[in-house]
Amino acid sequence: MNILKYEKIKAEFKPWTETYLLIAESLISLIRTEQLDVIHIGSTSAKVGGKGIIDLSVLYPVGKLSIAVEHLKLLGFQDQVSAKPFPVERPRKDGAVVYKGHKYFVHVHVIEDDSEEHHKQLKYKQYMLANPLARYEYEQSKQAIIATGISEQEAYGKLKSPFVKSVLQHL
Repeated sequence: MNILKYEKIKAEFKPWTETYLLIAESLISLIRTEQLDVIHIGSTSAKVGGKGIIDLSVLYPVGKLSIAVEHLKLLGFQDQVSAKPFPVERPRKDGAVVYKGHKYFVHVHVIEDDSEEHHKQLKYKQYMLANPLARYEYEQSKQAIIATGISEQEAYGKLKSPFVKSVLQHL
């Protein structure tokens, strides 16, 4: 699987498909090392439709952030494409892959293994997978944002974040 140049895409609603899980598993196999673990997070991991961007977290041991970042760069992931990127101590790397003739975009979050953020990501995913109503409500909120005409990725992300935050407050 080759990591291609990332492109900032217009936010639109794409229904969830099993393809996201297949691509994530392939990427996890590509990225994982003896020191680095990788988990599939975000909407595509929780069977929720949305932009269709596959989010992964690379989990690095304490003090090994630079090893994780360098590994991702060697694989072809690029610095985050954003006006307000994540801080250098908690970076995100971006890329794209082609699967069966279709391009899929990938965000790789680089976080410390066993950190509070790592555990929040796991709890959120477990909650969403166990709650079909929550998945439905989240999809409805995303579709409502798109229906207002908002299609810029960061503006869209900001408007959908209250749903995620409300779920996290109850976990």
